[in-house]
Amino acid sequence: MIEVVRGRCVAASPERVWQVVSRASSTAAWLADCDRVDVTSGAGCGERRTQHGRWDGHVSEVDQEVVEFRRPTVIAWRHVAERLDGRPAPRFALRTEFRVELAATADGGTVVRLRLLQVPASELRGLLLRVFGRRRAASAMDASLDRLVDLLGRPEPR
Repeated sequence: MIEVVRGRCVAASPERVWQVVSRASSTAAWLADCDRVDVTSGAGCGERRTQHGRWDGHVSEVDQEVVEFRRPTVIAWRHVAERLDGRPAPRFALRTEFRVELAATADGGTVVRLRLLQVPASELRGLLLRVFGRRRAASAMDASLDRLVDLLGRPEPR
């Protein structure tokens, strides 16, 4: 299992952050490499959607299923299928799950934790994910957290 975790505090309540991170329509405003997300069926846990964006200069599409939806603390989705330029993407992971976890802070803000979990498709692909994928994922997660702070506010220094 490969895990990448990044976190940041934002100056908004968990309910306010939840309004942004749980809605497919607002995902492009905060998630790096995402241009839009289309809901194809359902709502909440079990929702099916397609994330459109760019990845290393290619047009990307990721079919997703929401596997956890606990208002206002956790939304998680797994990748069902991935495409680059309209063709199936190389399969580096047998399973990919992305989680957004929210926790209230004492001052009314929220700790936002992004967590990527991947089960490599093979030993070699696991090595590639660890060497290259982990760094790229961490960078994209940091950019996503920066965008959330820009949208929702930076906590005041103590």
